[in-house]
Amino acid sequence: MKREYVKLGILVGAVVALAMSIAVVTGRPVVRSSVPRAATGGLRLAGGPQDPAMAPAYTLQDAFVRVAERIKPAAVSISAIYTYETQPQPEFYFGDPFEEFFQDFFGVPPQQRRAPRSMPRQYRAQGGGSGVLISEDGYILTNEHVIKDATELKVLVSLEGGAKEFAGKVVGRDARTDLAVIKIDARGLPFATLGDSERIKVGEWVIAVGSPFGLEQTVTAGIVSAMRQSISVEQRQYREFIQTDAAINRGNSGGPLCNLAGEVIGINTAIYAPTGVFSGIGFAIPINRAKSILEQLIQTGKVTRGWLGVEIRPVDEVIARQFGLGDRKGVLINAVMEGTPAEKAGLKRGDIVTAVRVEGRMTPVTSPQELQDIISSVGPRRKVEIEVFRDRRSITVPVTLGEMPDASVAAGGRKSDDRGAEDEQKKYVWLAHEFQAVNNAWRDRLRLASTVQGVVVAAVDFRSKDYQDVGLRENDVVVGVNQRATGGLEAFKKAVGDVRLDQGVVFDIIRDGRSMFITYSR
Repeated sequence: MKREYVKLGILVGAVVALAMSIAVVTGRPVVRSSVPRAATGGLRLAGGPQDPAMAPAYTLQDAFVRVAERIKPAAVSISAIYTYETQPQPEFYFGDPFEEFFQDFFGVPPQQRRAPRSMPRQYRAQGGGSGVLISEDGYILTNEHVIKDATELKVLVSLEGGAKEFAGKVVGRDARTDLAVIKIDARGLPFATLGDSERIKVGEWVIAVGSPFGLEQTVTAGIVSAMRQSISVEQRQYREFIQTDAAINRGNSGGPLCNLAGEVIGINTAIYAPTGVFSGIGFAIPINRAKSILEQLIQTGKVTRGWLGVEIRPVDEVIARQFGLGDRKGVLINAVMEGTPAEKAGLKRGDIVTAVRVEGRMTPVTSPQELQDIISSVGPRRKVEIEVFRDRRSITVPVTLGEMPDASVAAGGRKSDDRGAEDEQKKYVWLAHEFQAVNNAWRDRLRLASTVQGVVVAAVDFRSKDYQDVGLRENDVVVGVNQRATGGLEAFKKAVGDVRLDQGVVFDIIRDGRSMFITYSR
């Protein structure tokens, strides 16, 4: 009887082994349905391609596949080569300890030694990024920071016969928008269609294509998470960013961000990465910003913009109330730089810009960004009319715009006004802030112009029961309060004595060499 059980065990083991071997060879596990075959009829397992409930998912999947097939041939990988020269340390040699002895006592002439050679050495480094073909003759749109300072560019393009490498040449670049156009010598290339980023809505599906970590033709998907007005990345200020959770990593910069129609709606540019890799927050430059400057980049290699030469800030409720602006909106001029179109036209610090007329069309101004966009979109040497609110009335100032410089004008170029006589001896404490009159010692310490008059925040007692954070810091120079000049301590006392904090206060100050208005309201 035992032998029969043994034979049966061997037989069962052989059957199980055979089933497992079939699963290994075919890659499909042997699965039996718990429902008898006759009972299933024509039904299929839930979740298959024919399941009506899964139809939307498969439709979306097909859309992703079509976008990938359409955009991948136009997405390129860019290798930026950097060459550095360094000066080596001079060559040293072992000295002879008896050399000076023989020279002194036997008159042996010193040995003639070769001067240490100092030949420069060259080092090469390589960075990577992405780009997108925008024409059949090889024009490629990418980020300016991808190609910045590169001495050589190599572009890898995916063609039907396989990937092919081309030498790239910079055609134009614009650091302000972080966009650049490069060119490869080829014809009949696949290229992408540029969409309309003005039609983007938060929640839309998007697809990013690029070469993260050197992995070419990588496709990731996500949604539009938000539209950001201003983001600072590595000391660059970006505006109108598209935020997405589509995976973007190092190497994706310059690659396309597409909608489900396969149109490019953005250029992938930056990520928020506390850990150094993607953390669900990526940013792309809207394609309409690129479209507005592409022709200039290709034709002239740079972007020329109109320029006023002023520093500006938003108008808040306190400024509107203290300046008598009422319900009107605008932008406050913090400073007017010397020798600029704004100064030549007669614009003044404290003016509030409410509108700009360009070629007969008046456009209201409600934010600094709007004013910057209007002025920069108008070419240099063009005339515009600036509507400003000054001394509680509106006036129109005609201005001939200049060309925006590559570098900002030095802070020392700001105009200064005579603010009255100085008071060198006294001090005054207000809301736990100690104020002293500007004197020559303060001018030397803070590097102020000789004409600056006002009071300095000499100290702040944060522990005092009277302390209120009105926005002032130590070493701030207060030259005005609610449009009243504070040329000395007495003038400052009178000005702050009339302040009602519940109505708000506007301080006209100089901070770190920069003139600005700050506000406080309790």
